[in-house]
Amino acid sequence: MNTSSALLAELHHADHIIKVMLNAMTLAQKSKCATQLEADGVSPDGMTRAHERAAVIQAANAAPYIASGEAHIKGTESAHVIAPSIASGAGAAEQVHEIEGHAVDVITQADYADILLRELFAKLDQMSSASPTVATINCFATCAARAVALMREAADNIVALVTKGDAA
Repeated sequence: MNTSSALLAELHHADHIIKVMLNAMTLAQKSKCATQLEADGVSPDGMTRAHERAAVIQAANAAPYIASGEAHIKGTESAHVIAPSIASGAGAAEQVHEIEGHAVDVITQADYADILLRELFAKLDQMSSASPTVATINCFATCAARAVALMREAADNIVALVTKGDAA
């Protein structure tokens, strides 16, 4: 494994660790952490630097394809890479690009749903768990959280297949 691959693997691990930790933290803990990171000048525009991290990961994933001269399609917000085996026809390239775009949209919406669910769980933690209504809401929220995790996993798999060139 070369240095670039090792750094990218480490960045993926760090991304996963951050997401797991955020899911485990209370709102008060997140607030304290955000305040400290902002005071340190590390993360003034968002506690986890998720957008910056995602951009670096995406650029690093795209770099081998760009360097090798494989097909490269620039989207409105980010570059999407398609392996040459599936980019031979304009229609196929557009279709794969569209598939990847939808998968990225699903991942983005899953991130938003995670934020909302974390806030919901934080509020539920403050309420009496003896209430049947709270128990029902907690059950539905837990099911929704699992569905979001499955959506993200499926979308990540789709993006990986598209990037690898196995989708078509």
